[in-house]
Amino acid sequence: MNRSNERVALLLILPFALACGSSLDSTDSDTEPPVAQIDAPKYSELFAAYFAAGTPGHCATVGCHADPGHTVWRCGPTKDDCYAGMTEVGLIDPASPTRSAIVDPHRSPLTWLNPAGGNMPLDAPGADAAAAEALRAWVAAGAQND
Repeated sequence: MNRSNERVALLLILPFALACGSSLDSTDSDTEPPVAQIDAPKYSELFAAYFAAGTPGHCATVGCHADPGHTVWRCGPTKDDCYAGMTEVGLIDPASPTRSAIVDPHRSPLTWLNPAGGNMPLDAPGADAAAAEALRAWVAAGAQND
């Protein structure tokens, strides 16, 4: 058989071979279900995990961004206060979420996303891959106050 005929034969046989080698039967114990995609977190989850007092970012801590007279921006004790503060200073851009400075690798104040130029959290700078990924996913999903 010449090369051309071999290719044609392979193209004709391949779909059948693939179909025979895989099972779509849900009772097949040898196959595992596909891994579900992880949904973007809600802002309430981000606040509770990264911005509330006692968290890695702890923005809502007295002596940090929770103070009523804070000169840069205010992150109060609730997720709504913190979201409003972040929105007021452009860290979050609800109208154009992908422009949110909080996830910009050059403008974010968070060292989690901007290791070269970020300075927050001031007392605990450094990498936090989980926080960075969660923030990126939330922004990609629309950066809503949910």
